[in-house]
Amino acid sequence: MKFASRIGKVSPSVTLGLNARTLELKKQGRDIVSLGVGEPDIDTPDVICQAAHGAIDRRECRYTATAGIPELRQAICRYIKGVYGLDYTPDCVMASSGAKQVLFNSIMMAAGEGDEVIIPTPYWTSYPEMVHLAGGTPVPVVTTVADGLKLTPERLEAAITPRTTAVMLNSPSNPTGVTYTMDDLLPLAEVLRNRDIWILSDDIYCTLLFDGMNFASLASIPELRDKTVLINGVSKTFSMTGWRIGFAAGSKEAIAAMTRIQDHATSCPNSIAQKAAAVALHEGPALTSVWISDLERRRDRMRKLAEGIPGVSVIPPTGAFYLFLDVSAHVGPGRRAADTMQLSEGLLVEAGVSTIPGEAFGAPGFIRLSFAVNDYDIDEGMRRIGKYLHA
Repeated sequence: MKFASRIGKVSPSVTLGLNARTLELKKQGRDIVSLGVGEPDIDTPDVICQAAHGAIDRRECRYTATAGIPELRQAICRYIKGVYGLDYTPDCVMASSGAKQVLFNSIMMAAGEGDEVIIPTPYWTSYPEMVHLAGGTPVPVVTTVADGLKLTPERLEAAITPRTTAVMLNSPSNPTGVTYTMDDLLPLAEVLRNRDIWILSDDIYCTLLFDGMNFASLASIPELRDKTVLINGVSKTFSMTGWRIGFAAGSKEAIAAMTRIQDHATSCPNSIAQKAAAVALHEGPALTSVWISDLERRRDRMRKLAEGIPGVSVIPPTGAFYLFLDVSAHVGPGRRAADTMQLSEGLLVEAGVSTIPGEAFGAPGFIRLSFAVNDYDIDEGMRRIGKYLHA
Protein backbone atom coordinates (compact mmCIF):
# COMPACT_ATOMS: atom_id res chain seq x y z
CA MET A 1 0.00 0.00 0.00
CA LYS A 2 1.11 3.54 -0.73
CA PHE A 3 1.72 6.00 2.10
CA ALA A 4 1.29 9.75 1.84
CA SER A 5 4.55 11.46 0.90
CA ARG A 6 4.57 13.42 4.17
CA ILE A 7 5.25 10.19 6.10
CA GLY A 8 8.65 9.89 4.50
CA LYS A 9 9.59 13.38 5.70
CA VAL A 10 8.80 12.74 9.35
CA SER A 11 11.25 11.03 11.70
CA PRO A 12 10.16 9.06 14.76
CA SER A 13 10.54 10.83 18.11
CA VAL A 14 13.97 9.97 19.50
CA THR A 15 12.92 11.00 23.01
CA LEU A 16 9.77 8.89 23.07
CA GLY A 17 11.65 5.98 21.50
CA LEU A 18 14.38 6.05 24.14
CA ASN A 19 11.83 6.42 26.92
CA ALA A 20 10.01 3.35 25.60
CA ARG A 21 13.32 1.45 25.42
CA THR A 22 14.09 2.44 29.01
CA LEU A 23 10.72 1.14 30.21
CA GLU A 24 11.25 -2.10 28.29
CA LEU A 25 14.63 -2.69 29.94
CA LYS A 26 13.18 -1.94 33.36
CA LYS A 27 10.43 -4.51 32.77
CA GLN A 28 13.17 -7.03 31.99
CA GLY A 29 14.56 -6.38 35.46
CA ARG A 30 17.45 -4.12 34.41
CA ASP A 31 18.61 -1.49 36.88
CA ILE A 32 18.17 1.72 34.89
CA VAL A 33 18.62 5.25 36.22
CA SER A 34 16.24 7.40 34.16
CA LEU A 35 17.64 10.83 33.41
CA GLY A 36 16.00 11.14 30.01
CA VAL A 37 12.33 11.73 30.69
CA GLY A 38 10.99 15.28 30.41
CA GLU A 39 8.50 14.96 33.23
CA PRO A 40 8.27 16.29 36.81
CA ASP A 41 8.74 13.69 39.53
CA ILE A 42 6.13 15.11 41.94
CA ASP A 43 2.46 14.16 42.15
CA THR A 44 -0.29 16.35 40.78
CA PRO A 45 -1.46 18.50 43.74
CA ASP A 46 -4.48 17.18 45.63
CA VAL A 47 -6.68 20.22 44.96
CA ILE A 48 -6.40 19.55 41.23
CA CYS A 49 -7.24 15.86 41.58
CA GLN A 50 -10.21 16.74 43.81
CA ALA A 51 -11.54 19.02 41.07
CA ALA A 52 -11.41 16.12 38.62
CA HIS A 53 -13.20 13.81 41.07
CA GLY A 54 -15.88 16.47 41.52
CA ALA A 55 -16.37 16.78 37.77
CA ILE A 56 -16.78 13.00 37.48
CA ASP A 57 -19.22 12.91 40.39
CA ARG A 58 -21.28 15.60 38.66
CA ARG A 59 -21.04 13.60 35.42
CA GLU A 60 -19.51 16.52 33.53
CA CYS A 61 -18.33 14.09 30.90
CA ARG A 62 -19.85 15.49 27.71
CA TYR A 63 -18.29 17.19 24.70
CA THR A 64 -17.41 20.81 25.30
CA ALA A 65 -16.78 23.70 22.93
CA THR A 66 -13.71 23.03 20.79
CA ALA A 67 -11.72 25.84 22.38
CA GLY A 68 -12.60 24.76 25.91
CA ILE A 69 -15.16 25.44 28.61
CA PRO A 70 -15.74 29.10 29.62
CA GLU A 71 -14.40 28.39 33.11
CA LEU A 72 -11.08 27.19 31.72
CA ARG A 73 -10.73 29.99 29.17
CA GLN A 74 -11.34 32.56 31.87
CA ALA A 75 -8.75 30.85 34.08
CA ILE A 76 -6.27 30.95 31.19
CA CYS A 77 -6.80 34.70 30.88
CA ARG A 78 -6.23 35.20 34.61
CA TYR A 79 -3.13 33.02 34.55
CA ILE A 80 -1.61 34.89 31.59
CA LYS A 81 -2.29 38.19 33.34
CA GLY A 82 -0.49 36.92 36.43
CA VAL A 83 2.50 35.36 34.66
CA TYR A 84 2.93 37.60 31.60
CA GLY A 85 1.25 40.78 32.81
CA LEU A 86 -0.83 40.76 29.61
CA ASP A 87 -4.58 41.09 29.16
CA TYR A 88 -6.38 38.62 26.90
CA THR A 89 -10.11 38.01 26.57
CA PRO A 90 -11.61 34.50 26.36
CA ASP A 91 -12.06 34.79 22.58
CA CYS A 92 -8.29 35.24 22.31
CA VAL A 93 -7.43 31.96 24.06
CA MET A 94 -8.09 28.28 23.45
CA ALA A 95 -7.40 24.95 25.13
CA SER A 96 -6.10 21.82 23.42
CA SER A 97 -5.11 18.26 24.23
CA GLY A 98 -1.68 19.22 25.54
CA ALA A 99 0.75 21.95 24.55
CA LYS A 100 2.00 19.65 21.78
CA GLN A 101 -1.37 19.96 20.04
CA VAL A 102 -1.28 23.72 20.53
CA LEU A 103 2.10 23.76 18.79
CA PHE A 104 0.76 21.61 15.99
CA ASN A 105 -2.29 23.84 15.57
CA SER A 106 -0.12 26.96 15.49
CA ILE A 107 2.27 25.55 12.89
CA MET A 108 -0.62 24.34 10.73
CA MET A 109 -2.06 27.85 10.98
CA ALA A 110 1.21 29.61 10.16
CA ALA A 111 2.90 27.40 7.56
CA GLY A 112 1.84 25.59 4.41
CA GLU A 113 3.34 24.08 1.29
CA GLY A 114 6.63 25.78 0.46
CA ASP A 115 6.67 28.03 3.52
CA GLU A 116 9.70 28.23 5.77
CA VAL A 117 9.76 28.18 9.58
CA ILE A 118 12.90 29.35 11.37
CA ILE A 119 13.87 27.08 14.27
CA PRO A 120 16.90 27.96 16.42
CA THR A 121 19.02 25.01 17.53
CA PRO A 122 19.05 23.25 19.91
CA TYR A 123 15.30 22.75 19.41
CA TRP A 124 12.64 20.53 20.90
CA THR A 125 12.61 17.40 18.80
CA SER A 126 9.05 17.74 17.40
CA TYR A 127 9.34 21.26 15.94
CA PRO A 128 10.82 20.35 12.54
CA GLU A 129 8.63 17.26 12.19
CA MET A 130 5.48 19.33 12.74
CA VAL A 131 6.64 21.74 10.04
CA HIS A 132 7.16 18.80 7.69
CA LEU A 133 3.63 17.57 8.43
CA ALA A 134 2.29 21.04 7.58
CA GLY A 135 4.03 20.86 4.21
CA GLY A 136 6.57 23.51 5.14
CA THR A 137 10.34 23.54 5.37
CA PRO A 138 12.07 23.82 8.75
CA VAL A 139 15.05 26.16 8.66
CA PRO A 140 17.41 25.33 11.55
CA VAL A 141 19.51 28.27 12.69
CA VAL A 142 22.57 27.15 14.62
CA THR A 143 23.27 28.95 17.87
CA THR A 144 26.65 28.81 19.58
CA VAL A 145 27.93 28.38 23.09
CA ALA A 146 29.64 31.76 22.67
CA ASP A 147 26.17 33.30 22.21
CA GLY A 148 24.78 31.38 25.18
CA LEU A 149 22.89 29.04 22.80
CA LYS A 150 20.50 31.91 22.04
CA LEU A 151 19.28 33.19 18.69
CA THR A 152 21.01 36.43 17.75
CA PRO A 153 19.45 39.17 15.58
CA GLU A 154 22.22 38.70 13.01
CA ARG A 155 21.51 34.99 12.62
CA LEU A 156 17.75 35.62 12.52
CA GLU A 157 18.12 38.28 9.84
CA ALA A 158 20.32 36.00 7.74
CA ALA A 159 17.79 33.16 7.89
CA ILE A 160 14.77 35.17 6.73
CA THR A 161 13.71 34.76 3.10
CA PRO A 162 10.59 35.75 1.16
CA ARG A 163 9.20 32.31 2.06
CA THR A 164 9.59 32.74 5.84
CA THR A 165 6.20 32.69 7.55
CA ALA A 166 7.09 31.89 11.16
CA VAL A 167 9.86 31.69 13.73
CA MET A 168 9.85 29.37 16.74
CA LEU A 169 11.09 30.61 20.11
CA ASN A 170 11.30 28.45 23.24
CA SER A 171 12.19 30.00 26.58
CA PRO A 172 13.15 28.52 28.95
CA SER A 173 14.47 26.05 26.43
CA ASN A 174 14.08 22.34 26.13
CA PRO A 175 16.77 20.93 25.95
CA THR A 176 19.18 23.61 27.22
CA GLY A 177 17.37 25.39 30.07
CA VAL A 178 18.54 28.67 28.52
CA THR A 179 16.17 31.57 29.22
CA TYR A 180 15.79 34.71 27.10
CA THR A 181 15.78 38.04 28.90
CA MET A 182 14.04 41.13 27.57
CA ASP A 183 17.51 42.43 26.62
CA ASP A 184 17.87 39.31 24.43
CA LEU A 185 14.42 39.73 22.90
CA LEU A 186 14.48 43.43 22.02
CA PRO A 187 17.09 43.06 19.22
CA LEU A 188 15.07 40.13 17.79
CA ALA A 189 11.97 42.31 17.92
CA GLU A 190 13.70 44.93 15.77
CA VAL A 191 14.29 42.29 13.08
CA LEU A 192 10.67 41.09 13.19
CA ARG A 193 8.86 44.38 13.82
CA ASN A 194 8.07 45.29 10.21
CA ARG A 195 7.85 41.79 8.79
CA ASP A 196 4.81 39.61 8.20
CA ILE A 197 6.15 36.69 10.22
CA TRP A 198 4.38 34.76 12.96
CA ILE A 199 6.19 34.33 16.28
CA LEU A 200 5.32 30.96 17.82
CA SER A 201 6.41 31.28 21.44
CA ASP A 202 6.68 27.98 23.31
CA ASP A 203 6.56 29.05 26.96
CA ILE A 204 5.70 25.73 28.61
CA TYR A 205 8.52 26.13 31.17
CA CYS A 206 7.90 29.84 31.84
CA THR A 207 7.36 29.45 35.60
CA LEU A 208 10.30 27.10 36.15
CA LEU A 209 12.95 29.78 36.59
CA PHE A 210 16.08 29.89 38.74
CA ASP A 211 18.68 32.40 39.91
CA GLY A 212 16.11 35.17 40.24
CA MET A 213 15.32 35.12 36.51
CA ASN A 214 12.17 36.90 35.31
CA PHE A 215 10.14 35.61 32.40
CA ALA A 216 10.10 37.80 29.28
CA SER A 217 7.91 37.54 26.18
CA LEU A 218 7.90 39.16 22.75
CA ALA A 219 4.14 39.52 23.17
CA SER A 220 4.90 42.25 25.69
CA ILE A 221 6.09 44.44 22.80
CA PRO A 222 2.92 46.13 21.44
CA GLU A 223 3.93 45.95 17.76
CA LEU A 224 4.46 42.19 18.06
CA ARG A 225 1.43 41.34 20.19
CA ASP A 226 -0.87 40.26 17.34
CA LYS A 227 1.95 38.46 15.52
CA THR A 228 2.73 36.30 18.55
CA VAL A 229 1.00 33.08 19.57
CA LEU A 230 1.69 32.14 23.18
CA ILE A 231 1.90 28.38 23.67
CA ASN A 232 1.67 27.00 27.18
CA GLY A 233 0.02 24.35 29.33
CA VAL A 234 -0.31 22.76 32.74
CA SER A 235 2.03 19.80 32.25
CA LYS A 236 5.25 21.17 33.70
CA THR A 237 4.18 23.90 36.14
CA PHE A 238 1.55 21.73 37.85
CA SER A 239 2.98 18.26 37.18
CA MET A 240 0.01 17.33 34.99
CA THR A 241 1.76 15.71 32.02
CA GLY A 242 -0.80 12.94 31.60
CA TRP A 243 -3.80 15.24 31.92
CA ARG A 244 -3.09 16.62 28.43
CA ILE A 245 -4.21 20.23 28.66
CA GLY A 246 -2.37 22.93 26.78
CA PHE A 247 -3.49 26.40 25.82
CA ALA A 248 -2.78 29.21 23.39
CA ALA A 249 -3.25 32.96 23.44
CA GLY A 250 -3.10 35.26 20.45
CA SER A 251 -5.12 37.54 18.24
CA LYS A 252 -8.80 36.67 17.76
CA GLU A 253 -8.04 35.79 14.15
CA ALA A 254 -5.17 33.44 15.03
CA ILE A 255 -7.16 31.67 17.74
CA ALA A 256 -10.17 31.33 15.43
CA ALA A 257 -7.98 29.76 12.75
CA MET A 258 -6.39 27.34 15.22
CA THR A 259 -9.83 26.44 16.56
CA ARG A 260 -11.01 25.57 13.05
CA ILE A 261 -8.04 23.24 12.70
CA GLN A 262 -8.86 21.60 16.02
CA ASP A 263 -12.54 21.30 15.01
CA HIS A 264 -11.50 18.68 12.47
CA ALA A 265 -8.66 17.06 14.41
CA THR A 266 -9.50 16.27 18.03
CA SER A 267 -12.47 18.54 18.79
CA CYS A 268 -12.46 19.52 22.47
CA PRO A 269 -9.91 18.51 25.11
CA ASN A 270 -10.90 16.03 27.80
CA SER A 271 -13.80 17.54 29.78
CA ILE A 272 -12.63 16.24 33.18
CA ALA A 273 -9.07 17.44 32.63
CA GLN A 274 -10.41 20.86 31.64
CA LYS A 275 -12.12 21.21 35.03
CA ALA A 276 -8.93 20.18 36.81
CA ALA A 277 -6.79 22.55 34.72
CA ALA A 278 -9.11 25.46 35.48
CA VAL A 279 -8.48 24.93 39.20
CA ALA A 280 -4.71 24.62 38.63
CA LEU A 281 -4.56 27.85 36.66
CA HIS A 282 -6.76 29.62 39.19
CA GLU A 283 -4.39 28.58 42.00
CA GLY A 284 -1.43 29.69 39.91
CA PRO A 285 2.31 28.88 40.07
CA ALA A 286 2.39 29.38 43.85
CA LEU A 287 0.79 25.94 44.10
CA THR A 288 4.09 24.27 43.19
CA SER A 289 6.60 27.00 44.06
CA VAL A 290 8.23 24.95 46.84
CA TRP A 291 9.00 22.21 44.32
CA ILE A 292 10.71 24.74 42.04
CA SER A 293 13.01 25.78 44.87
CA ASP A 294 13.99 22.15 45.32
CA LEU A 295 14.52 21.82 41.56
CA GLU A 296 17.12 24.58 41.75
CA ARG A 297 18.92 22.65 44.50
CA ARG A 298 18.89 19.50 42.38
CA ARG A 299 20.16 21.45 39.37
CA ASP A 300 23.14 22.62 41.41
CA ARG A 301 23.79 19.09 42.66
CA MET A 302 23.80 17.57 39.16
CA ARG A 303 25.80 20.43 37.69
CA LYS A 304 28.55 20.07 40.29
CA LEU A 305 28.85 16.36 39.59
CA ALA A 306 28.85 16.91 35.82
CA GLU A 307 31.59 19.52 36.05
CA GLY A 308 33.71 16.95 37.88
CA ILE A 309 33.76 14.62 34.85
CA PRO A 310 36.85 15.22 32.66
CA GLY A 311 36.03 16.23 29.10
CA VAL A 312 32.51 17.37 29.95
CA SER A 313 31.30 20.97 30.05
CA VAL A 314 27.94 22.27 31.18
CA ILE A 315 25.62 24.86 29.68
CA PRO A 316 24.25 26.56 32.85
CA PRO A 317 20.44 26.28 32.83
CA THR A 318 18.38 29.13 34.28
CA GLY A 319 15.02 27.46 33.68
CA ALA A 320 13.20 24.19 32.89
CA PHE A 321 14.72 21.03 34.44
CA TYR A 322 17.42 19.91 32.05
CA LEU A 323 21.20 19.89 32.02
CA PHE A 324 22.67 20.01 28.51
CA LEU A 325 26.13 18.48 28.60
CA ASP A 326 28.78 19.11 25.98
CA VAL A 327 30.37 15.69 25.56
CA SER A 328 31.96 16.37 22.17
CA ALA A 329 35.37 15.47 23.59
CA HIS A 330 34.12 11.89 23.95
CA VAL A 331 32.58 11.37 20.50
CA GLY A 332 34.18 10.95 17.09
CA PRO A 333 36.75 8.65 15.50
CA GLY A 334 38.76 6.72 18.07
CA ARG A 335 36.71 8.04 21.00
CA ARG A 336 34.10 6.51 23.30
CA ALA A 337 31.38 6.65 20.62
CA ALA A 338 30.99 7.75 17.03
CA ASP A 339 28.27 10.26 17.96
CA THR A 340 25.91 10.98 20.81
CA MET A 341 23.25 8.68 19.37
CA GLN A 342 25.69 5.81 19.88
CA LEU A 343 26.83 7.27 23.19
CA SER A 344 23.28 7.39 24.59
CA GLU A 345 22.71 3.83 23.41
CA GLY A 346 25.84 2.67 25.19
CA LEU A 347 24.98 4.57 28.34
CA LEU A 348 21.56 2.92 28.40
CA VAL A 349 22.52 -0.67 27.56
CA GLU A 350 25.97 -0.90 29.14
CA ALA A 351 25.92 1.65 31.95
CA GLY A 352 22.23 1.51 32.84
CA VAL A 353 21.48 5.23 32.60
CA SER A 354 19.06 6.79 30.12
CA THR A 355 19.93 10.08 28.43
CA ILE A 356 18.79 11.86 25.28
CA PRO A 357 21.33 12.42 22.46
CA GLY A 358 21.90 15.88 21.07
CA GLU A 359 21.03 14.71 17.55
CA ALA A 360 17.39 14.65 18.70
CA PHE A 361 17.63 18.41 19.20
CA GLY A 362 19.73 19.33 16.19
CA ALA A 363 22.82 19.60 18.41
CA PRO A 364 25.34 16.76 17.89
CA GLY A 365 27.95 16.48 20.59
CA PHE A 366 25.57 17.07 23.50
CA ILE A 367 23.36 14.92 25.71
CA ARG A 368 20.34 16.04 27.70
CA LEU A 369 19.76 14.99 31.29
CA SER A 370 16.76 15.72 33.49
CA PHE A 371 17.34 16.80 37.09
CA ALA A 372 13.64 16.41 37.95
CA VAL A 373 14.60 13.19 39.71
CA ASN A 374 15.59 12.23 43.26
CA ASP A 375 19.05 12.76 44.73
CA TYR A 376 20.00 9.09 44.47
CA ASP A 377 19.29 9.04 40.73
CA ILE A 378 21.29 12.25 40.28
CA ASP A 379 24.29 10.88 42.18
CA GLU A 380 24.18 7.37 40.74
CA GLY A 381 23.38 8.52 37.21
CA MET A 382 26.31 10.93 37.11
CA ARG A 383 28.61 8.28 38.63
CA ARG A 384 27.64 5.84 35.88
CA ILE A 385 28.08 8.45 33.14
CA GLY A 386 31.54 9.40 34.41
CA LYS A 387 32.60 5.76 34.69
CA TYR A 388 31.31 4.92 31.19
CA LEU A 389 32.99 7.89 29.52
CA HIS A 390 36.37 6.94 30.98
CA ALA A 391 36.13 3.15 30.79
